[in-house]
Amino acid sequence: MKFLKLTFGILFLLSVTSCITTLPLNQQFYNTKKVGVILQVDSIGMAKAGGQGLLDMALTPGNRFTEPLKKVEPKFNLNETLKSEISSILNSKNKQFQFIDEKIDYQNLNKFEKPNSDKKYSKKDFRNLKTSNNVDEIMFINVKYGILVSYYGMIELDKQGYVNIGTEIVDLSDNSLLQQENFQTVAEMNGNWKKGEDFENLKNSIQNAINSSISTLKTKF
Repeated sequence: MKFLKLTFGILFLLSVTSCITTLPLNQQFYNTKKVGVILQVDSIGMAKAGGQGLLDMALTPGNRFTEPLKKVEPKFNLNETLKSEISSILNSKNKQFQFIDEKIDYQNLNKFEKPNSDKKYSKKDFRNLKTSNNVDEIMFINVKYGILVSYYGMIELDKQGYVNIGTEIVDLSDNSLLQQENFQTVAEMNGNWKKGEDFENLKNSIQNAINSSISTLKTKF
Protein backbone atom coordinates (compact mmCIF):
# COMPACT_ATOMS: atom_id res chain seq x y z
CA MET A 1 0.00 0.00 0.00
CA LYS A 2 1.45 3.34 -0.95
CA PHE A 3 2.19 5.61 1.96
CA LEU A 4 0.71 8.72 0.39
CA LYS A 5 -2.94 8.54 -0.48
CA LEU A 6 -3.56 11.18 -3.15
CA THR A 7 -7.18 12.00 -3.86
CA PHE A 8 -7.67 13.96 -7.08
CA GLY A 9 -10.86 15.58 -8.24
CA ILE A 10 -12.76 18.83 -8.15
CA LEU A 11 -13.10 18.86 -4.39
CA PHE A 12 -11.98 16.13 -2.00
CA LEU A 13 -14.95 16.53 0.31
CA LEU A 14 -17.33 16.08 -2.58
CA SER A 15 -15.51 13.56 -4.73
CA VAL A 16 -15.17 10.92 -1.99
CA THR A 17 -18.94 10.78 -1.62
CA SER A 18 -20.06 11.41 -5.20
CA CYS A 19 -20.48 7.74 -6.13
CA ILE A 20 -21.72 6.40 -2.78
CA THR A 21 -25.40 6.02 -1.95
CA THR A 22 -26.17 7.07 1.60
CA LEU A 23 -28.43 4.61 3.38
CA PRO A 24 -29.29 5.33 7.04
CA LEU A 25 -29.10 2.44 9.47
CA ASN A 26 -31.98 -0.04 9.15
CA GLN A 27 -33.25 -0.70 12.68
CA GLN A 28 -33.45 -4.36 11.70
CA PHE A 29 -29.74 -4.31 12.57
CA TYR A 30 -30.60 -4.32 16.27
CA ASN A 31 -31.78 -7.90 16.34
CA THR A 32 -30.36 -11.13 17.68
CA LYS A 33 -28.05 -11.68 14.72
CA LYS A 34 -24.29 -11.52 15.12
CA VAL A 35 -22.26 -8.98 13.14
CA GLY A 36 -18.65 -9.40 12.12
CA VAL A 37 -16.75 -6.09 12.20
CA ILE A 38 -13.97 -5.54 9.69
CA LEU A 39 -12.08 -2.34 10.54
CA GLN A 40 -9.43 -1.23 8.08
CA VAL A 41 -7.43 1.92 8.81
CA ASP A 42 -5.16 3.02 5.99
CA SER A 43 -1.67 4.33 6.68
CA ILE A 44 -1.62 8.05 7.38
CA GLY A 45 -1.34 10.08 4.19
CA MET A 46 -1.99 13.19 2.17
CA ALA A 47 -5.18 14.02 0.28
CA LYS A 48 -5.85 16.90 -2.09
CA ALA A 49 -8.73 19.29 -2.59
CA GLY A 50 -9.26 21.91 -5.26
CA GLY A 51 -9.04 22.21 -9.02
CA GLN A 52 -5.84 20.94 -10.62
CA GLY A 53 -4.78 20.03 -14.12
CA LEU A 54 -2.52 17.09 -14.93
CA LEU A 55 0.59 19.29 -14.90
CA ASP A 56 -0.42 20.79 -11.55
CA MET A 57 -0.80 17.30 -10.10
CA ALA A 58 2.58 16.22 -11.39
CA LEU A 59 4.30 19.27 -9.92
CA THR A 60 2.65 18.96 -6.48
CA PRO A 61 3.25 15.32 -5.45
CA GLY A 62 3.31 16.09 -1.73
CA ASN A 63 6.56 14.29 -0.98
CA ARG A 64 7.53 16.86 1.63
CA PHE A 65 4.67 15.69 3.86
CA THR A 66 5.85 12.08 3.95
CA GLU A 67 8.37 12.22 6.79
CA PRO A 68 6.35 14.58 9.04
CA LEU A 69 3.31 12.31 8.68
CA LYS A 70 5.38 9.22 9.46
CA LYS A 71 6.68 10.99 12.55
CA VAL A 72 3.25 11.82 13.99
CA GLU A 73 1.49 8.59 12.97
CA PRO A 74 2.48 6.62 16.11
CA LYS A 75 0.85 9.29 18.28
CA PHE A 76 -2.67 8.31 17.24
CA ASN A 77 -3.07 4.50 17.37
CA LEU A 78 -6.27 5.12 15.44
CA ASN A 79 -7.10 1.46 14.87
CA GLU A 80 -7.32 0.71 18.61
CA THR A 81 -9.17 3.96 19.32
CA LEU A 82 -11.86 3.17 16.76
CA LYS A 83 -12.05 -0.46 17.83
CA SER A 84 -12.79 0.68 21.37
CA GLU A 85 -15.43 3.18 20.22
CA ILE A 86 -17.18 0.66 17.97
CA SER A 87 -17.22 -1.90 20.79
CA SER A 88 -18.76 0.68 23.10
CA ILE A 89 -21.46 1.58 20.56
CA LEU A 90 -22.45 -2.02 19.89
CA ASN A 91 -22.34 -3.04 23.55
CA SER A 92 -24.64 -0.15 24.43
CA LYS A 93 -27.17 -1.55 21.93
CA ASN A 94 -26.76 -5.15 23.18
CA LYS A 95 -25.66 -6.15 19.70
CA GLN A 96 -23.69 -9.38 19.33
CA PHE A 97 -20.44 -8.78 17.47
CA GLN A 98 -16.93 -9.96 16.86
CA PHE A 99 -13.98 -8.31 15.15
CA ILE A 100 -12.62 -10.06 12.09
CA ASP A 101 -8.89 -9.55 11.57
CA GLU A 102 -8.95 -10.77 7.98
CA LYS A 103 -7.89 -8.04 5.57
CA ILE A 104 -10.38 -7.40 2.78
CA ASP A 105 -9.37 -5.98 -0.59
CA TYR A 106 -12.69 -4.31 -1.30
CA GLN A 107 -11.89 -3.47 -4.92
CA ASN A 108 -11.07 -7.09 -5.74
CA LEU A 109 -14.13 -8.66 -4.11
CA ASN A 110 -16.48 -10.36 -6.55
CA LYS A 111 -19.17 -8.11 -7.94
CA PHE A 112 -22.69 -8.83 -6.73
CA GLU A 113 -25.39 -9.32 -9.34
CA LYS A 114 -28.37 -7.44 -7.99
CA PRO A 115 -31.67 -9.38 -8.14
CA ASN A 116 -34.93 -7.83 -9.24
CA SER A 117 -35.86 -6.28 -5.91
CA ASP A 118 -36.55 -2.92 -4.29
CA LYS A 119 -33.87 -3.61 -1.68
CA LYS A 120 -30.48 -1.92 -1.76
CA TYR A 121 -27.54 -4.27 -2.15
CA SER A 122 -23.79 -4.03 -1.74
CA LYS A 123 -21.97 -3.84 -5.05
CA LYS A 124 -19.50 -6.39 -3.68
CA ASP A 125 -20.35 -9.94 -2.62
CA PHE A 126 -19.64 -10.51 1.10
CA ARG A 127 -21.69 -13.70 1.48
CA ASN A 128 -18.75 -16.11 1.67
CA LEU A 129 -17.82 -14.54 5.03
CA LYS A 130 -20.96 -15.93 6.64
CA THR A 131 -19.78 -19.52 6.99
CA SER A 132 -16.05 -18.85 7.35
CA ASN A 133 -16.60 -16.50 10.32
CA ASN A 134 -19.91 -17.77 11.74
CA VAL A 135 -21.62 -14.37 11.53
CA ASP A 136 -24.92 -13.19 10.05
CA GLU A 137 -23.92 -9.66 9.06
CA ILE A 138 -20.76 -7.75 8.14
CA MET A 139 -19.89 -4.23 9.20
CA PHE A 140 -17.11 -3.07 6.88
CA ILE A 141 -15.41 0.17 7.98
CA ASN A 142 -12.63 1.80 5.97
CA VAL A 143 -10.76 4.81 7.34
CA LYS A 144 -8.39 7.26 5.69
CA TYR A 145 -6.72 10.11 7.58
CA GLY A 146 -3.87 12.58 7.55
CA ILE A 147 -3.40 16.01 6.00
CA LEU A 148 -5.74 17.57 3.44
CA VAL A 149 -4.06 20.16 1.20
CA SER A 150 -6.23 22.52 -0.83
CA TYR A 151 -4.88 23.81 -4.13
CA TYR A 152 -5.67 26.32 -6.84
CA GLY A 153 -3.54 25.01 -9.66
CA MET A 154 -0.10 24.68 -8.09
CA ILE A 155 -0.81 27.21 -5.34
CA GLU A 156 -1.43 25.82 -1.86
CA LEU A 157 -4.44 27.50 -0.29
CA ASP A 158 -4.90 25.67 3.01
CA LYS A 159 -3.88 22.66 5.05
CA GLN A 160 -6.14 20.78 7.47
CA GLY A 161 -6.19 17.57 9.42
CA TYR A 162 -8.80 15.20 7.98
CA VAL A 163 -10.50 11.85 8.53
CA ASN A 164 -12.71 10.02 6.04
CA ILE A 165 -14.82 7.07 7.22
CA GLY A 166 -16.86 4.78 4.99
CA THR A 167 -19.21 2.21 6.55
CA GLU A 168 -21.21 -0.57 4.96
CA ILE A 169 -23.36 -3.07 6.86
CA VAL A 170 -24.41 -6.12 4.86
CA ASP A 171 -26.98 -8.83 5.65
CA LEU A 172 -25.14 -11.98 4.59
CA SER A 173 -28.34 -13.93 3.93
CA ASP A 174 -28.85 -12.02 0.66
CA ASN A 175 -26.07 -9.36 0.53
CA SER A 176 -28.57 -6.56 1.10
CA LEU A 177 -27.48 -3.31 2.72
CA LEU A 178 -28.54 -2.37 6.23
CA GLN A 179 -26.47 0.81 6.12
CA GLN A 180 -24.09 2.68 3.84
CA GLU A 181 -22.42 5.92 4.88
CA ASN A 182 -19.39 7.97 3.95
CA PHE A 183 -18.43 11.06 5.89
CA GLN A 184 -15.38 13.18 6.51
CA THR A 185 -14.26 15.66 9.10
CA VAL A 186 -11.60 18.35 8.86
CA ALA A 187 -9.87 20.49 11.46
CA GLU A 188 -8.04 23.77 11.01
CA MET A 189 -4.29 23.96 11.46
CA ASN A 190 -3.43 26.20 14.41
CA GLY A 191 -0.30 27.82 13.02
CA ASN A 192 2.27 26.59 10.53
CA TRP A 193 1.88 22.85 9.92
CA LYS A 194 5.61 22.12 10.26
CA LYS A 195 6.25 24.25 13.32
CA GLY A 196 6.22 23.17 16.91
CA GLU A 197 8.06 20.39 18.68
CA ASP A 198 7.68 17.14 16.72
CA PHE A 199 5.22 18.81 14.31
CA GLU A 200 2.84 19.59 17.15
CA ASN A 201 0.54 21.74 15.01
CA LEU A 202 0.15 18.98 12.44
CA LYS A 203 -0.48 16.37 15.13
CA ASN A 204 -3.08 18.51 16.93
CA SER A 205 -4.99 19.24 13.74
CA ILE A 206 -5.24 15.56 12.83
CA GLN A 207 -6.20 14.65 16.40
CA ASN A 208 -9.01 17.23 16.35
CA ALA A 209 -10.29 15.74 13.10
CA ILE A 210 -10.20 12.28 14.68
CA ASN A 211 -12.15 13.50 17.71
CA SER A 212 -14.81 15.04 15.47
CA SER A 213 -15.05 11.91 13.32
CA ILE A 214 -15.67 9.75 16.40
CA SER A 215 -18.47 12.07 17.52
CA THR A 216 -20.04 11.82 14.06
CA LEU A 217 -19.62 8.04 13.96
CA LYS A 218 -21.67 7.71 17.14
CA THR A 219 -24.61 9.50 15.49
CA LYS A 220 -24.72 6.92 12.67
CA PHE A 221 -25.73 4.11 15.06
